[in-house]
Amino acid sequence: MKKFWSAIAFVCERLSKTGAVLAEICLVLLLLLVFHEVIARYVLNKPTLYSVELSEYLLIFIAFMAAGWVMHQDKHVRMTSVISLMPGNARRVLDIITSCIVLCFCLIIVWQGAKSSLMAFRGGYHSSSLLNVPMWIPYAIIPIGSLLLAMQIVVRITGLISGAGVADTTDNQLEEQ
Repeated sequence: MKKFWSAIAFVCERLSKTGAVLAEICLVLLLLLVFHEVIARYVLNKPTLYSVELSEYLLIFIAFMAAGWVMHQDKHVRMTSVISLMPGNARRVLDIITSCIVLCFCLIIVWQGAKSSLMAFRGGYHSSSLLNVPMWIPYAIIPIGSLLLAMQIVVRITGLISGAGVADTTDNQLEEQ
């Protein structure tokens, strides 16, 4: 059973890392797109018609696709001032509870995001701009990224329950500060 969970954790880690690498590439593309728009708008006085819309899609992609990797790295925001006052076992129980709440939230986003993406696909929804982007593509980013995050949370909860989790990393983070 332990080999099974370690294989699942490995697959989740690889998928999350892939999402993070794609988000990094999109961040560079966003940088180049905004730089191009600034030059086109303020130097050449010829703004583009596509930069704002593409920037929005890239921002959504970056935020959602990197979330799983951030969870894997245990870098999400938390209230360390409250957590550091608790004993280790209570800290672990609280971490399990909050992780389960976040998992429920992620699964709701996956479910509703998938429904929205499917509705946009079936309805043939397109953006109202000149780009005429099929809206199911940007809509699909949200449930995919949320699924990556949910998978990492399941790995986290499993690790916390088995005792090999990351509940003690709060002490390490406080020492680093």
